Amino acid sequence: MKRLSLFLFLLLIVWIIIATYLYVCKIRGHCDNNDQEARTEIADTLKTEYGTAESDKNLQKDSVALALDYLREIGNRTYYFDFASAELSIDGNDDKYFSALSIYLDNNPDVLVTIVGHADSRGSFAANDKFATLRAEVVRDYCIENGINKDQITTVSKSDTEPAASNETEEGRKLNRRAEIIIN
Repeated sequence: MKRLSLFLFLLLIVWIIIATYLYVCKIRGHCDNNDQEARTEIADTLKTEYGTAESDKNLQKDSVALALDYLREIGNRTYYFDFASAELSIDGNDDKYFSALSIYLDNNPDVLVTIVGHADSRGSFAANDKFATLRAEVVRDYCIENGINKDQITTVSKSDTEPAASNETEEGRKLNRRAEIIIN
């Protein structure tokens, strides 16, 4: 009887561990390796095993290459806005993006980021231009808060001149009220 109780108890513990792993890693997606932590660990290992000068150069090249690959995979970053609003809604998936962008820009000071603000066709041109400018500036400020050098950022307003979708439908207008981060 004691063996059966012990067996059931161990089975319960194993089930809890597996269920927790599945929930945290597979459903919530929190088991992805954080690139910054991995790079720090690699850098520490290389410093202690092989010296610092050569390994720092290689690590820096590798980090920049990884950052550039990630940025190419992601493409332009786009933020969408409500009608007559320049309030930024963050989805929480920006940490990795801004980490990669910061690494890439820090190692390429001649590269610029252009933030382009857009609006839908409702309202006057002046109002649409105002909101497009405000949207670009809000995203610029968010980039600066996330470690991007302000000297490498420019903002542009396209008002309602470059729609991403038709302005005939509400869904299309939602897609047109946006600000895009473009790496030049």
